Amino acid sequence: MPLKIVSWNLEWADTLLPDSKATIAKRGPDPARCKKIYQALKEMDPDILCVLEGPAGVKRAEQFGTEVFDDEWVPILLDSPGTKDKNYCTGGWQWIWFYVKPELKDRCRLQAPAIWQEKTECKKWPVHLWGEMYTTKDHEHYRHPQVLVYEFDDGREMELIGAHLKSLYMNTKFKRDENNNIVREYMNEALTNRIKLATEARNVRKYITKRFEECGDKPPAIMILGDCNDGPGQDYFEDNYLFYSVVSNLEGSLIESEEFFYHALFDFDPDLSWSIRFDDPVTKKSAKENPLLLDHILFSQPLANGSYPLRAAKHAGKVEHEIWEKYSPNKKNMVSDHRPVSLLLT
Repeated sequence: MPLKIVSWNLEWADTLLPDSKATIAKRGPDPARCKKIYQALKEMDPDILCVLEGPAGVKRAEQFGTEVFDDEWVPILLDSPGTKDKNYCTGGWQWIWFYVKPELKDRCRLQAPAIWQEKTECKKWPVHLWGEMYTTKDHEHYRHPQVLVYEFDDGREMELIGAHLKSLYMNTKFKRDENNNIVREYMNEALTNRIKLATEARNVRKYITKRFEECGDKPPAIMILGDCNDGPGQDYFEDNYLFYSVVSNLEGSLIESEEFFYHALFDFDPDLSWSIRFDDPVTKKSAKENPLLLDHILFSQPLANGSYPLRAAKHAGKVEHEIWEKYSPNKKNMVSDHRPVSLLLT
């Protein structure tokens, strides 16, 4: 049986429900957008849906599944009785949730973040900023990765890592000085955010390396999916100051070839391999001329080479442009600011 997996940033989904405590201007319950989200999902027909910027907390995740998804996709929750929101190790108003078709619920379980921290041997880790050789600052995931474990027909399992690696909003207003250089305060904040995000991606790879070690000569089936947005200035800071990116950290190193991950869009039309547009003050590009691929699905090689019951064949990944555009007639009436990305395992 084929398995379709979709990753979609639903843009402040918590505010679509009544009584949201998320403090963001011009947001609130929007039945019309909820209906469009549901209709778009019906057409995409995912078996497993990873929601980014999802509802805050267990009760609201369940409420969202009922009121927006009409219980045609249900959330997979930590199964310990009385599990509290704090056990998900996520704060704020933008959570990561996995929803699946009800008939697949018994095949799925959500792994406790405490297990992740045990395997990586840390909850927080030191970060060295440029020029601070002997000074470190502790950092942890802004949004802790969530791991869905899916069981195939033969009893073997696949791990799906839901990740939302995104810099906090820039608190410093973007400005240039009299010589047209980006002001130091903005530069420092942008670089600091990117370094922190790079360490989050390295923490994801640390978890993956541990899983490969545990599996020995039978490499695991692992997928990373979600939103990897390191802020304004498409590759500007990476090209000029950092020389790495969040996604390249997630993919891994070709030197450790067995652990290198493929990208779901590697054979998708390059001109269509983008999932969002926005105005960028750093590069001075308007949204129209600034298509960005912020939403990704990466997977380990056993999901491509036939080692497992299902595999990603040629042209299995796509950005769901047609469906998104059908329900987003104009800039002020979009189903979400991000376009969904999907992968079909057959």
